[in-house]
Amino acid sequence: MIWKIALYLSGIGVGVYVLSGMPYDAKGGLAIAIACMSAWAYVYNRDNRQLMRETLSSVSTLESRLTQQLARTEWMNRQLAHVAELKQRYEELLIASNKISVSDVHYDRIHQVTSELADAWFGKIHTLVYLGISWESEQGDVYFRIERGKRDDHAAVQLIEERVVVSEQWDTAKTPRYVRLVAQTAIDAYVMETKELEQSFFQLLLVNVRGLILRCLHEHQSTELKELEREMGLARRIQSMLIPKEEWQVNGLRARTVYVPVTYVGGDYVDFVQINERYTCFIVADVSGHGLPASIWATGIRIAVRAVLQTSSAPEDILQRLNRLLYADLAKTRSYITMLVAVYDAADHRLLLARAGHPQPLYLSATQKNVLRCRGGVGLGLLADSTYQREEVPLTEEGILLLYTDGLLDTGRKEVQRSSHGLLEDLAALLDEPDKQGTMERVESYLWAKTRQGQQADDISVLILQFQSGSHAGPRRMETPALMGVPELKRP
Repeated sequence: MIWKIALYLSGIGVGVYVLSGMPYDAKGGLAIAIACMSAWAYVYNRDNRQLMRETLSSVSTLESRLTQQLARTEWMNRQLAHVAELKQRYEELLIASNKISVSDVHYDRIHQVTSELADAWFGKIHTLVYLGISWESEQGDVYFRIERGKRDDHAAVQLIEERVVVSEQWDTAKTPRYVRLVAQTAIDAYVMETKELEQSFFQLLLVNVRGLILRCLHEHQSTELKELEREMGLARRIQSMLIPKEEWQVNGLRARTVYVPVTYVGGDYVDFVQINERYTCFIVADVSGHGLPASIWATGIRIAVRAVLQTSSAPEDILQRLNRLLYADLAKTRSYITMLVAVYDAADHRLLLARAGHPQPLYLSATQKNVLRCRGGVGLGLLADSTYQREEVPLTEEGILLLYTDGLLDTGRKEVQRSSHGLLEDLAALLDEPDKQGTMERVESYLWAKTRQGQQADDISVLILQFQSGSHAGPRRMETPALMGVPELKRP
């Protein structure tokens, strides 16, 4: 357009210049004006063309970008559609897995349930070519394996391998160390883009299989625990039946027991057996250790004591024969037994005592409240040829003799003397208090209350012997009881 105007002006100028009789100065000015106009038209046309080219280039660039954006949007839409499909598939798999998982699962059905789970996954994941699940040991031995589909080693499939630990403590055919999964899926553009998501699916499958196995294990252990609790409860009832519950009365003497095991069953043994019309044997023993092994030994002691009492009535002889009888088996199991044997002589109204590493008894009467000196040897099962000594205690006045295991002592074996004196002080103060209850009943109530204080750490067994004075029990000797050389407790 501009160049046409410039050409038109040039034509007009030439016509005027030729035809008119214009002065030379006017013609020169006109020529200059026409030249300037033409130059301006040229420059203007050139710039306009450059602008048009730049505009067209920008439009082309924008069109290219728009095309790329549309292609990317279309690709993202396809990806979102694929992710939505995977999400739906995941939900279907989750529903199918939950339905199988909540079914009745135990060791007899665990393989069948695992197969059903594999079938559900193989049917829901359409790209699956092959699926294999195996239960393996630490060394790689296969306990159980299921396979779906057929393995394909061509390049058209991708391989996924995963493994999870089922249990660090177990490695059996029922509870393997590992569960391994091998899967092959058909390759396409979308599967390659969502490979990590596909792998998470198979990890979920492994978690489901591991959960089924652990569930079977827990239910099996729960069943075994209930059965064990039932059996231990039965063992406790049987052991409790073997401990004397009723009060024992013989001429001039009464006896009661307090027995509290720390677990279902205990390793303490407390008993009294009438040997004949004259002699009655009282025994308190403590087996090393706790629980079922110690309770087995406690039952064995009961049988052994009754066998020895068929031919022996002297307490030191009873301990020696029991040690010879039990030593070999105690040595094999690295166990030992502390024991105190008291034989009551009804004719002479006296107690004959022998001790094998056991806490010394407490003697409480109106005039004396002391730890009774009772020499003795080591516990049964520690020395094959151990010997024991006998102490005689004439019962010249009314009083209480307490035989017990060290579970009653708060401070334990290392400070038995101080603990024994603490217990003795409590009992002395208790017996000096005015009370309508009888002496035996007050001591028994105190002991039961003491067993409920704090957390029990050991079996507790106590044998309470209440005796009358010699004048009420027939002939007696006048010797004083052999007492430990400790200061007598002062009465308040």
